[in-house]
Amino acid sequence: MIYDFYEILGRGIIAARTERYKEAMKFLSLAAKIEPSNPRVWLWLATASETLEAKRKYLQEALKVNPDTLAASVLLDRLNQAENDTTRKTSKSAIFTCPYCGGKQRFDPDISGMQCEYCGKVESFKLEKASNRESPLTTSIQNDSSNWAFIETQSICNACGAKTSHPPSQATIKCPFCNSDMITIQSATPNLVSPTGIAPFQYHRDDVIEIIAKQWNIQTKKLLQLINTNEVTLSSIYLPFWTFDGTVQIFCALGRRVSPAIYSPQERVILKGEWPREKSWFECDIDDLLVYAARSVPHDSITSIFPFDLKPILEYRPEILAGWQAENYQMALEDAAIVSRKIMRDIAFKRAMHRSLFMLESDMLQDDVLIFDKTYKLILLPVWVINRKTSNDVFHMFINGQSGKISESKSSWLSLLKWET
Repeated sequence: MIYDFYEILGRGIIAARTERYKEAMKFLSLAAKIEPSNPRVWLWLATASETLEAKRKYLQEALKVNPDTLAASVLLDRLNQAENDTTRKTSKSAIFTCPYCGGKQRFDPDISGMQCEYCGKVESFKLEKASNRESPLTTSIQNDSSNWAFIETQSICNACGAKTSHPPSQATIKCPFCNSDMITIQSATPNLVSPTGIAPFQYHRDDVIEIIAKQWNIQTKKLLQLINTNEVTLSSIYLPFWTFDGTVQIFCALGRRVSPAIYSPQERVILKGEWPREKSWFECDIDDLLVYAARSVPHDSITSIFPFDLKPILEYRPEILAGWQAENYQMALEDAAIVSRKIMRDIAFKRAMHRSLFMLESDMLQDDVLIFDKTYKLILLPVWVINRKTSNDVFHMFINGQSGKISESKSSWLSLLKWET
């Protein structure tokens, strides 16, 4: 008899969530026999188990399968704390209490946290937010280099040239950008600058399918048919971005003295030098300027799904990326710094024009622009890549995996779907 692993796992999860633990153990144990290398099975077995010994056993199995399973490590620490608690030394049951109401908590692997059975509140196993500390641009990047893809395998698409990292257990690989299977596998590139932060996906596959169906004005059932026949493909990928902070100063070359002023915490006019040679300078702070660090996605498509919210970005750890594809950066830090300088200059000029400090861009000379206190980070941001294949071409669309914002779609792409609606 052939067993469908995901159907059996799904039944086990549903039974565990509805507190039918004996039934859950039956299905989950069978799922573990079919795919013992899947850490999610062992995490759910730990959830459905009632005793400390059983939970510990299954969590240890999850760590054997994948030592980077963060949830298993955190929950094992909690089990050890519970066992060492003098009030529970005589109990074989694992009981965790809700910090909000004192009710009993149960671990849920799919939310990577504990949910109270009484009030329903979730206590997530939170990763620390990414540090706001950035590296000075003048510091050699070699001093801050490491291979952030060391737990992954690198692939290069021979069709479009995209470089991505992916789990080594992933046997079948297609390029997330052009859907080509012309892939060359290589070992991960050494001496890559390590990312500082990563923004987890907030929009998942079901959310994206709903967004696309609404955008294309077709039924979800029809869209699923197109996906099943590979006419439409969905790929989730983390894209690399350099971010830059800096302070820009522009000489107000207007033939007159501009008085010092503070327009906002980020914008001000200052005086430099002594009379009669003192100069008026417009000064502004620019924070978290994004520069796409690769070449697979066109610039217009990237900017059309901006903005990304960088406040909730998590501190990067390799285990967060395990199981996901990520594009390796291709733009060197030095090149990105040049690009960021021009963008910062343009942003500062537009702000100065808004304050009526310039009339024309020609009023601002290149030598009249100073940028200092410049720092950088490398971060990974979530993006969905949608490919629509026709007999003549492949059309692409991109969705912000954090906000759900869609890139501008070509009218010709949408017209291709009219006959199918």
